[in-house]
Amino acid sequence: MDNTLEKIYKSGLKFLVPLTPEETYAIIVHEAIRLVKGNGGSVSLVDGKGITTVYSVNPDFSNTKVRKRGFTYKSISEQKVLIVYAKELRRIHPEIVKAGVKSLIFIPLSYRRKPIGALTVRSSKDEDFSVNDENTLKLFGSMASLAIRKTQLYQQAQQALKHRDLFISLAAHELRTPLTTISGYAQLLETQLQQLPPKPARWIQELSGEISRLTGLVNELLDISRINVGKFHFDLREHDIKEIIGKAILRFRFNYPDRKLVFENKTTPSAGLIIGDFDKLLQAISNLLDNASKFSTNQGEIKLELSETESDIILAVKDYGKGIEKKDLGKVFEGFFKGDEKSERGMGLGLFLVKNIIDTHRGTISINSRVGRGTTVEIALPRFKK
Repeated sequence: MDNTLEKIYKSGLKFLVPLTPEETYAIIVHEAIRLVKGNGGSVSLVDGKGITTVYSVNPDFSNTKVRKRGFTYKSISEQKVLIVYAKELRRIHPEIVKAGVKSLIFIPLSYRRKPIGALTVRSSKDEDFSVNDENTLKLFGSMASLAIRKTQLYQQAQQALKHRDLFISLAAHELRTPLTTISGYAQLLETQLQQLPPKPARWIQELSGEISRLTGLVNELLDISRINVGKFHFDLREHDIKEIIGKAILRFRFNYPDRKLVFENKTTPSAGLIIGDFDKLLQAISNLLDNASKFSTNQGEIKLELSETESDIILAVKDYGKGIEKKDLGKVFEGFFKGDEKSERGMGLGLFLVKNIIDTHRGTISINSRVGRGTTVEIALPRFKK
């Protein structure tokens, strides 16, 4: 018995690696054959249209419908093991006996007491399957059922992600055109109505600010869509990181005129050369500064520090805001992660985009945070030495 359990355990280990449905079905059948020394086999699964043989050692039987009142159908519907020998097979399926099949065993597969299919193993020997073989395949069938359900759930999740990504792409593209038009009219209003009283003038400023924010969200969605389809292109050239930082600071001070940003440059005059995409790195640094502003008070100082090591340029953005809980630190670089849903606006894409940009530049990004004390995000980019 111990030897049998060891064999089943070794068979089960093969399901622990990532597998396609087809690979899963093939492993199930071939391991079942090996466990009881059979000559062939198949897996049939319940689907929306009945029962289909999804894999068979004999390719001619793959993707075929299982007929009602047959052995496979009976094993699944009654959820019991069936063993059929040559005498009965000769009466019902003489062609199978002529093909050399003398014994068949049908093992029902289920998940949470719900039938999902059947595993069939055949032998060229009559009355070949013992009680031990039956028990072995029943135990293995439990593992096979879990493996099948795992691959089905994974497939469903992948399909759901594809639908999500398609929706994001379509929605972002559809929103971009009307946003451009609205933004144009808002700018026109702001130019034409400069002499308005303070209150209406503030309304127009708030309108422009919200349009700008919404445009940023749409652009983030478009970037996510490009990343998912491998079209987030980079124009890698020689740049001085200090120029990129300077532009990010100007952008920040324009968008947040009331916030205090302190820049500290600890590098030598000759340091700062990198190979990178100017616009993408500008986007990454701007996202970090936006986050620092978003998650700290208006009175809180934001620090931007540039330093160097022998191999890297180090950029750190520090705020003194509310910080991030320890349990959330490992998730902040995931797309659409926001932590506390009641917190700030946005879709939780900023740090995901930043990490993608930095990874593509062969850099690293890390985050250190304490609740109530603030957050520091540090980026390391490889130095370019001529």
